[in-house]
Amino acid sequence: YEALLVTVLEPEILAESSLRISRNAQLVEKVLAFHSPNDLPPSVLLRRFPQGPPGLQDPPPRFERTLRRWILQKHGLDRRIVRDRPPLQDPLGGHWIEVRSPRQGSDLWVYYPQRLSSTPWYLPMLRLGVVMIGILGGTILFLAVLVERPLRQISRGIPDTARPPLPLLPERGISPIRQLSLRVNRLLERLNSTATTRRDLLRGLMHDLSGPHSRLMLRVEQLQGRLPADLLGTADAMAADLQQLSNLTSQLGLLAEQDHPSPAPRQVGLDDLCQRLMASFPAHAVHLTMPRLLVTADPVGLERALLNLIDNALEHGVPPVLISARVQRRQLQIRVDDHGPGMGTATLLTMPRQPKANDRQRRRHLGLGLEIVERFCRDHGGQLQLSSSPSGGLRAELVLPQP
Repeated sequence: YEALLVTVLEPEILAESSLRISRNAQLVEKVLAFHSPNDLPPSVLLRRFPQGPPGLQDPPPRFERTLRRWILQKHGLDRRIVRDRPPLQDPLGGHWIEVRSPRQGSDLWVYYPQRLSSTPWYLPMLRLGVVMIGILGGTILFLAVLVERPLRQISRGIPDTARPPLPLLPERGISPIRQLSLRVNRLLERLNSTATTRRDLLRGLMHDLSGPHSRLMLRVEQLQGRLPADLLGTADAMAADLQQLSNLTSQLGLLAEQDHPSPAPRQVGLDDLCQRLMASFPAHAVHLTMPRLLVTADPVGLERALLNLIDNALEHGVPPVLISARVQRRQLQIRVDDHGPGMGTATLLTMPRQPKANDRQRRRHLGLGLEIVERFCRDHGGQLQLSSSPSGGLRAELVLPQP
């Protein structure tokens, strides 16, 4: 620490102090050559010390000796210098400088306070410190704004799910980060395009398979009613195989639907939505019994779910289909009842691979249509419940939470 002060700071102090002391002493001596000490301005402190100022030492301390030598070498002035002793004339301290005036005598000393320095010794170090702080602050700001913030946005923007459509990342920051964002966005766009192509392909396959499958099921059902008893087992086996093909077709449908994004829920009039659905079916096929209800849901997904339930009820049950709804304990309950033969409790809970004869038609309720409805309910935090309706048919109840 002392070596740092001597080698770095002390030369600055000596250079500045020697310049100021020599100028002040010479100026005071020139004024005293023509005027008395009383004519000096009040800011100039001039005292008479016949024995020298307090603290005069012989030999003087090292710093005073070095300062006197600097003044002699740099400015050609040889004067005694004494550091001010308490009580100090100035809070920051100073020095008494000998003044030689043949007219006024040789016992005059002028005070040189440290605070009068126009260029304090610490300014070079202060300027260097300010420059270093500025460089460090600029570097930190550059890294925060153009590197750290874009990387944080990329980290937050990278989707944590593979379900399209995948959102694109902001292309900001310095050039390498923008290039990174651009490459990631191109990859995400290709994934979105691939998902759309796959979804369209699966939907086309499902549509192409549904026609032949329906015709084969119809023909097998016709054969089951006409074949003798010894061949009825073969027809039942064919029906079971066709049911397995139906399950595979349903799986294709689910694959096509799992990449389909669900719109954000919004407030919708449930009674108006159901009235629009009734217009798509024959008169008296669907009955609606519900009050005016404003609910929060995805209208497109809800409409599709209800269409699947109504289609299943009309195809496998007996009209009319009854639709009712209510909101209870912050839950929306939508019931779709038909008047078909119904299903046993065991069939509803266990869904056996080989249903009984009286359950064969209603077993088809548990195909793609209800799986789409179940997925809609699950995506919105609800559930699909199947039970027997009071009319003897099947009841499908959608239970969806409400904010």
